[in-house]
Amino acid sequence: MKPFGWDSYSMVTLTTRQRDLLQILLQSETPLVAVDIAYQLQITPRQVTYGLKGMEVWLQQYGVDLKVTPGVGVALESTASQRRILTQELNASAEFQLVLTAVERQQLIALKLLTNHEATILYQLQQSAQVSRSTILKDLTAVEEWLTEFDITLQRRPNHGFWLDGHERAMRQAIVALLWGAHPFEEPLMSMTHAHGLSFPLAADAQLLPLVGEVNQLLPRWEAQRALGQVAFAETQLGGRFTDDAVLLLSLTLAVQLQRMQQKRYLQPEAKTIHWLQGLQVWPIAEKICQRLLGGKTAVCPPAEIANTAAHLLAGERNGRWPGDLEIDETFTTLINSLMNHTAIAYDLPHLAQDAALRDGLVSHIVPACLRQRFNIWAPPPHQPARLSEKYGREQQIASELAQLITQQTDITLPESEVNNIALLLRAAYIREQPHQTRRVIVVCPSGMATAQLLVARLKARFARLGTLEVLSLREIKPHHLEAAQLIITTIPLPPHLTNRIDYIQVHPLLLPEDVEAITQWLA
Repeated sequence: MKPFGWDSYSMVTLTTRQRDLLQILLQSETPLVAVDIAYQLQITPRQVTYGLKGMEVWLQQYGVDLKVTPGVGVALESTASQRRILTQELNASAEFQLVLTAVERQQLIALKLLTNHEATILYQLQQSAQVSRSTILKDLTAVEEWLTEFDITLQRRPNHGFWLDGHERAMRQAIVALLWGAHPFEEPLMSMTHAHGLSFPLAADAQLLPLVGEVNQLLPRWEAQRALGQVAFAETQLGGRFTDDAVLLLSLTLAVQLQRMQQKRYLQPEAKTIHWLQGLQVWPIAEKICQRLLGGKTAVCPPAEIANTAAHLLAGERNGRWPGDLEIDETFTTLINSLMNHTAIAYDLPHLAQDAALRDGLVSHIVPACLRQRFNIWAPPPHQPARLSEKYGREQQIASELAQLITQQTDITLPESEVNNIALLLRAAYIREQPHQTRRVIVVCPSGMATAQLLVARLKARFARLGTLEVLSLREIKPHHLEAAQLIITTIPLPPHLTNRIDYIQVHPLLLPEDVEAITQWLA
């Protein structure tokens, strides 16, 4: 039975976000903090707090209170019977409001414009998104600004509507970026996984808002799960493995390519690129993939589309060096040799020129990176850009020099993320080289012979590859000692004239855990 005063609440409805918040609270027997709720719903704690405020009036319809205890969390003050009634109401009710944030709405509008082949009337967008004219115009301004990154322009004509103008390649890349979630709009609406392919969390509420329903109808056209199988086929045929992210991105790219081909939206042929790719091992594999996507052996795929598939396969990020990578273009062999020689000279370590692991790493990163630039293939920024700390400025400097060499020999400028990858490869090579070097380490311990011997014994036992340890007093340290040594391990602070000339680590005579960590980091 509804409580007295039900009529006064009859117009109150929950948003879909509030519904999801309430379902989480109903499933919990203990108070939940906003951060934990936000993590489950993939929203911000602020959005949780805002949603909870709007739930209070609705809950009062059922005699239930929302209790918020600072430092403890949020809980429902309800009986078991009330919880059952609330659960039944949530499962049965269709009276929910799907309220989108501005960035969610802008993503959907962008996707609608990119997939429409006719002009879209402003009033149609208003009705579809169920927002005001001024709101739609603000959304279009944000979408227009983002699309300029792909050289796509938003065209307007009074009494005719809005439409996008740009090359087909740019349209596809913008669609992939939206579906991948690599855009300035927060809260990506789509996700791509190995297990489920492309998913759209708002699909469950697609009937609540026309704009969401329209985008949801597009999803089956992007057969990402089917495309995953074609990427696996390509790996088998080419004899290598893509990174996990590259597999997903390639699958999404193939799915978008198929959908556009089915709509007769083809790429413009580039004769020179097609001719070059036809001479490579990847061409018949790309042709087979296109035929499979289109339906079988009898399917006819335009050469420009085969070339597009081949280019993306060659430019995909690898887990390691692939057979034939250097044979893709004869200039790559000369380029890699130049990079190896420059690295050996920069480090003054001749053996690095023959470091097979470094060579393979450079090949597996630089070859596809150069091809992405050559083919003008869009790639998302790394989730967590890997960059060495300022402590490793030497690697960053050498990586920048190698990037300049690449530009000089290929006319290709690598993005910063790829230069960072080169720096990581250089640091790894330098670490591998260290065990083959004879280090000299000065140990300064003025507390007496017993303490010094104990410290040296502990250092040798804990760090077998630390190098030759020489115990000296501060008075005994001369310039020639500093020139021959790479590190000072000391139990006391050192004067500036020493610390300015050599690495040093101050430790406890008993070599405490934090001392071990500091020395370990130095060795790395």
